[in-house]
Amino acid sequence: MDIPKFETLLLEVDGPVATITLNRPEKLNSISLTLREEFLRVLELLNPGDAIRVVRLKGAGRAFSTGYDLEGGYDVMSGQTRLPVETEDEVSRIGESFIAQDRDNLRQVAVWLHRIRRFRKPIVAQVHGYCLAGGLDLIGVCDTVIAAEDAQFGHPASRALGLPTTIGLLPIKAGPLKTKEMLFTGDNISGTEAQQWQIINRAVPADELDKQAMKYCRRIALLPLDMLTVHKDVVNRWVDNMGYGPSVDTTTDLNTISHQSPFTAEFIRKATTESLKAALDWRDGRFKRQAEE
Repeated sequence: MDIPKFETLLLEVDGPVATITLNRPEKLNSISLTLREEFLRVLELLNPGDAIRVVRLKGAGRAFSTGYDLEGGYDVMSGQTRLPVETEDEVSRIGESFIAQDRDNLRQVAVWLHRIRRFRKPIVAQVHGYCLAGGLDLIGVCDTVIAAEDAQFGHPASRALGLPTTIGLLPIKAGPLKTKEMLFTGDNISGTEAQQWQIINRAVPADELDKQAMKYCRRIALLPLDMLTVHKDVVNRWVDNMGYGPSVDTTTDLNTISHQSPFTAEFIRKATTESLKAALDWRDGRFKRQAEE
């Protein structure tokens, strides 16, 4: 297979296992629009034939992924009105609410995740470091997840920026009580705890993660692709019948509403007029102080 070069991803093929590496280590593998587009291109490349039967997904550098790259997206979430355009058409001249664009953007993310989930070959996520926010979304649509015991899972953005698009399927995997625990506090949990919550399949020592994940992928690849695709599809359909699709639609709509919160507006103001660090310190400071009491 001729492997093309990508801006945000690395692709390697080792026998029946293809490895996709999120390759934005300087941004802790935050998920940009370019990464989303390239990810789908890679899946299209890996889809034909049965020579490749399993996809392993991991991150370069210190993290799996810290979530969606918000650069350039703050204005969409601010609840303001789009500036009018020069036109004689009255409707266009008045402009469009950013709320509508925000919901459309969130729906596009949901479609991206849905396409990954519907990829016919198994995807095994290998998680180290941080797996936050959109990172939870991404592992939520993978088929199995193996993580380092000291990996960190969470959605700290729930303190000011709303919900992950699929909530990482936590309501189904971990149940409503644990899902609310994570969203109500924004606190992270370890890989060991994530296994106990049934968010992931297993947690292993960090120095064994790469070896164990690849060993598991090779074991899956012993099955014929026909069997793998049927097994994956039947389980996904069970989850669909449990309400996956309508629930994601509901989350998208409620997430749009949550972005109109004064806390979101203040976070965005600090991030755009001061710095992202200042916004994060403001968001998380009271939680750190309370934990030290």
